[in-house]
Amino acid sequence: MLRVDATIASLAPGGDGVAHVEIDGERRAIFLSRTAPGDVVRAEIDPSHRPARGRVIALVAPGKERVDPPCESFALCGGCDWMHLSAGAQGEGHVEHLRAALPAPWRDLPIAFHPAPAALAYRTRVRLHVRCERGRVAVGMYRARSHEPVAVDACVVLDPALESARRGLAALFAGSRGRGEALLALGVDRVPVLDVRWTGEVERSCFGRLEQAVARGELAGARVTIGDASVPATIGDATPWMTGADGAPLRLAPGGFAQAGERGNALLAQHVARVVAERPVERGVELYAGSGNLTVLLAGAVREWVAVESDRGACDAARWNLAARKIEARVVEADAESYAFSPATKLVVLDPPRTGARAVAARLAGSRVRHVVYVSCDPATLGRDLQLLVGAYRPRSVAAFELFPQTSHVEAVVALERVAPSAA
Repeated sequence: MLRVDATIASLAPGGDGVAHVEIDGERRAIFLSRTAPGDVVRAEIDPSHRPARGRVIALVAPGKERVDPPCESFALCGGCDWMHLSAGAQGEGHVEHLRAALPAPWRDLPIAFHPAPAALAYRTRVRLHVRCERGRVAVGMYRARSHEPVAVDACVVLDPALESARRGLAALFAGSRGRGEALLALGVDRVPVLDVRWTGEVERSCFGRLEQAVARGELAGARVTIGDASVPATIGDATPWMTGADGAPLRLAPGGFAQAGERGNALLAQHVARVVAERPVERGVELYAGSGNLTVLLAGAVREWVAVESDRGACDAARWNLAARKIEARVVEADAESYAFSPATKLVVLDPPRTGARAVAARLAGSRVRHVVYVSCDPATLGRDLQLLVGAYRPRSVAAFELFPQTSHVEAVVALERVAPSAA
């Protein structure tokens, strides 16, 4: 290990600060977490890795973009890795990381930036980790640089209702053994719901405590899936809900995906709807449609709309959401990567998970689809997939959305149009 003094020059896509130092006559990059551009730090680094990584042992002088984190647990919790950065530095970092991920011919394009509607108390959905060992229960996000949950006194990015429910989770699972993934969301009348997948043994009295929490109105409902059980134990109404981008209630699939915050999600979905409306088509396909978050806006603007989703619970929720709005569209339970859209399809909207949609991008490159709107939560896999479309498509617009303020994560929407007919 070496000790060096360094100045942080930039932010890496993973969230770390990047500095450059000379080691054995060679200029080397070093990655240091929880640092800000302009910080002068003393660090202990391991030069055997490339890039070298290390830890800050002293902040010699703070950079102008460093701020005091509003969370007392920032140094321990790994949930908000950019809480020490000013809002401006976070926005610039998000845009530049997205720009760097785009295919080289597209990196000079303007990127529209949409800041977060709120920086704190914005999360209406959160995944927590629970560990019960030796009679102690830890509930929280992962500790920084670890896969162990860290208990905190308060989480300042959670909606107050979820924060109240989070505080009660440790007592609910007291006496259990093992680990669990706990998803908290808003349910009926915006009362929290809990969905837990548990590995180990759940204390029998835990279910009685959950029933009492539902009876007291602390939870609207809870589901607990233990091990490989195919049917969860369910107490109350565990259906999660959110306010959709159209302002109406949007039913979600228990345990399924939804954006972390309602207000940021509305900005994103409304932007996608505007982009689609700019190029009217008769037939469109939406891949990775989930519970219909985008579908309820898009299906009403296109005469024939097909929403494709592999999760049955999400398909059921999407059908309910469309029926409640009296919107005609077809929801297909299928794997998006293998779903064959017809030659008549002129528009494909896709919103894949963090792993991206390489197979879909490869098929689009050889298709007759005129317009593509790609919604992504990971610039790296977005850039990888877009590279397959260079030459066949050109970008119409690129936008970055700050759906996870205080973190290095950024959401992106890229609209494309075909530049040449397919050889197919």
